Amino acid sequence: MATLGLDLERGLFLGIDFGTTNSVVSIYNFKDGEAQTIPLDGSNIFPTAVQFETDPDDETKLSKIFGIQAKEAAVIYPMSTVLSIKRLLGSEEKINITVDEKEYSFLPEEIAGEIIGYLKLKADEYVQEELNIAGEFSGCVITVPANSTDKQKQKTKQAAILAGFDEESVYLRLEPAAAAISYAINETNDKNVLVYDFGGGTFDACLLQVKIEEAGEPAISILSTYGDNNLGGNDIDKIIMDMIYEEFKKLTNNEIDLFDENADDGVSKRQKKVALVRLNQVATQAKERLSQAATTKIVLAPLIQEPKIVNINMEISRDEFLNHQRVNQLGDTDEVFEKFSGKNVHDILNMTLKCVDDCINAAGFSSENVNEIFLVGGSSSISAIGEKIKEKFNKEPYKSKISPALSISQGAAHYCNMIMMPTVRGPIVQEKTVHPLGLEIAGRRFLEIVKAGIDIPKEGLVVEAGELLTTNFDNVTSMAIVVYENTIPSTDDKTQYVNQEGMKRLAGTSLRGIPQGPRGQEKVQIIFNVSQENMLKVTAKSTSASGVETELSVDELY
Repeated sequence: MATLGLDLERGLFLGIDFGTTNSVVSIYNFKDGEAQTIPLDGSNIFPTAVQFETDPDDETKLSKIFGIQAKEAAVIYPMSTVLSIKRLLGSEEKINITVDEKEYSFLPEEIAGEIIGYLKLKADEYVQEELNIAGEFSGCVITVPANSTDKQKQKTKQAAILAGFDEESVYLRLEPAAAAISYAINETNDKNVLVYDFGGGTFDACLLQVKIEEAGEPAISILSTYGDNNLGGNDIDKIIMDMIYEEFKKLTNNEIDLFDENADDGVSKRQKKVALVRLNQVATQAKERLSQAATTKIVLAPLIQEPKIVNINMEISRDEFLNHQRVNQLGDTDEVFEKFSGKNVHDILNMTLKCVDDCINAAGFSSENVNEIFLVGGSSSISAIGEKIKEKFNKEPYKSKISPALSISQGAAHYCNMIMMPTVRGPIVQEKTVHPLGLEIAGRRFLEIVKAGIDIPKEGLVVEAGELLTTNFDNVTSMAIVVYENTIPSTDDKTQYVNQEGMKRLAGTSLRGIPQGPRGQEKVQIIFNVSQENMLKVTAKSTSASGVETELSVDELY
C-alpha cells in the first residue's frame, strides 16, 4: 500500500456519507480493488454530533468533542452539544450554544464543517498510520439526498470546504446513486433496481437501470427518483418518545411541559434539555431492541428531579410500538406535527411506500418491472420494512454483503476512484435531471424548460427555452424571472400552474434595464445550465440592441 500515493492523478479523495444521525467514510483500496470503510474512533458508524467546551489552554477559545463522546455528553451538557445538524443545512437558522454561561452562535454549515473536518482528520490519520499512505485527503465525494434543494447542496459543499477540502475537489453525488454502485459492482445481469434509502432524517426512492456492457462493467442510469427530506428513522423514534411522554404526563398530572423551556412549571431549562436528550437516546435504543425482541424495558430513573423526582419504568411490546398513534408535538414545528399526528409506524412506512409508488410511476413502470430492491440507510434495518417490501413486490429485498448503513459511503468511494484514476474503468452512473425545471409565466402558468430524466454530460447540461419570453405590458423596464421545480410532474399535457401541489419555488430575480416599448416588443432568451451535481444556473438575456442580461444562481438565491 505504500506505493498508492504514486498512482494517483488527482490526489487522495474520501467518500463521505454525511448523515442526519450518523456518518460513514470510505476510501477506494487500490491494492484490493474495492471500497473500504474507515473506522473512526473504533467504529464504522460515527454519530454526527459535536460538543463544545472551553479550551483548557485558552479560555477565550472553544475546543470540541465529536462522535460517540459528544452524543453521550449531550446528556450532561445539552446546552453545548449539537445533534442532527444535517436537517438544518440550507436554512438561515442560527445554532446557539452555551458554554460555561457564555453564549455562542453558529451557522449550520459551520457546525457541519467542524464535524466533517474531524472526519477528514481521523481519515488522514488512519491512512497514514494503518495503510502507510503519505499525504492527506485533498478532495471528497460527499453524498446528498436525492430530494435536496440547491441551497442544501450548496451549504453541504461549503461545509466540506470549511472542513479543509480543496474547493475545486469537492464533489456532490446523490445518495441513491452512490448506493447503486455498491449494488451494481457485483451484478452480472441487466436489471431494474429500486433503491429504498431510509436514513435518520430523510427518505429517497430511486429507480435505476443497470446494464452490463461488453467489457463486463455495469452502466447505471437513474430512471426516476422521489423523496421526502422530512421523513426518516428519527420520526419512528418519536413514536416511542410519544409513548414514554404519555407515561410522563400521567405521572405529572400533565402539569409539566418538557418542550416549553419558558414554562413556569418548576423545571429548569437545563434539566428539560437533559431530559429530552435522554428521552431521545432511550427511544432510539428501544427501537433497535424491538427489531430483534418482542418486548423491551424502558427505565429512566429519574427522568427529572425537580420540582419532584419522576421515574419512568415501563415495558413496551413490538405490537404496541408498531400500532401506537402519535399524539404529542415533541418539539416539532406545526407543519411537521400535522404530518405525523395520529400516525403509527405502519403509517410512516406507508409514507415511504407512497414515495416508492411515485418514483416507479414517474418512470412509467409498475411494481412488476422492478427486478431487485436494495435497502439502504440505517433505518432500513427495521424488520417491518422487509415485510412490507416483500408484501408489495412479492420478493425479498436483495441480501447485500454490505451493511445498509455503509453502502452509500462505499459507493461514494467508488466515485472517488473514478476521479482519482480516470483512466481505470469501473461502474458508471449516468447522472440525469431529477425533476422538470422551468419558469413562472403570465397567469401563474409553469413553462417547462428542462425535462426530468435528461442525461447530464460531464461539462453540464445547457437547455435553451423553446420560446422567447415577451413583455406583458407597455413600457415595462424589468421582467421577473422566477424558477420552479415540478416535484410531482403530470403525465398528461394539461397546462400546469406554479401554485399546484408539487411545485417548489427555487429562486427569483429581475431582469432590469429593458428598453421601454409596446407590449410584446421586447423578447428575452432563457438558458438553464444544470451541473452534474444537479445545481442550477439560469441566464436571462434581452435580445434587443441593449442586450441586458442577468444570471441567477439558484444555490445562492433560494
